[in-house]
Amino acid sequence: MSKAHALPPEPLAPEALKAVLKDFYQNGVTIVRNVLSREVCEHIVARVDEIFAEPYFAQMRNVKGSRQDGKDPIVVHRLFECDLIAQGCILNRKDLGINRFHIDDGVEFPITPEMDRHDPRLRMPVLRMSVQIALTDQDEVKYGPSQFVPGSHYSGRQPDDPEHPTFEGKGPTSLLMKAGDLYLLNGQTWHRGAPNQTDRVRYLFHQVYGQRFVAQRFWPYLNYRMPDYVLEGADERLLRVLGKHPEMAYG
Repeated sequence: MSKAHALPPEPLAPEALKAVLKDFYQNGVTIVRNVLSREVCEHIVARVDEIFAEPYFAQMRNVKGSRQDGKDPIVVHRLFECDLIAQGCILNRKDLGINRFHIDDGVEFPITPEMDRHDPRLRMPVLRMSVQIALTDQDEVKYGPSQFVPGSHYSGRQPDDPEHPTFEGKGPTSLLMKAGDLYLLNGQTWHRGAPNQTDRVRYLFHQVYGQRFVAQRFWPYLNYRMPDYVLEGADERLLRVLGKHPEMAYG
């Protein structure tokens, strides 16, 4: 089971960071507690609600074949337009969410039919990593917390069952969090949001970071232009996250 780690107001000490990374590499997920204050979480939730109330999302509800297609939206994209691959907020309403176990995109390191799994002595490469922050309390299963199957990023395949998967005898584990807690996710780990059984909306802020060779993927992809206000005054670290790199093998 993934462990929880408390985050101090200063950067993690080397030994504390080592424990976080060890848990992440072994299980594919790890929790870091108290990253944001409850006040900050409430402020973000209020702003997300304002964004979801804008006419754009009302129009999206009526786009045939879209993720909404007549329903209230689940995801808002590019909230601050300041990360390498994606940034947004997931809203899980009662019985409406990403509730089937899955991996993000395709299997990056598939096994052959003769193989049972990847060798546990390997440290599986992490090409993309999600940073998920609870903006509301998700400390009981009824509120629809994230769930994952420990070690399943070593499976080399899609989940064996989208509802009740197991990997080497281990079933799903719930990531029970208070507002402000964070978890790191290897997107190759089998995961989902458990069905929200209540009338309280579950808010999960997410960012996805990737190796520099992973293509930028700001929706709607084609002809997207970074707003000038994001770049104005940006330091070198932010510019690097946004994609400013020296020329290398692929450009």
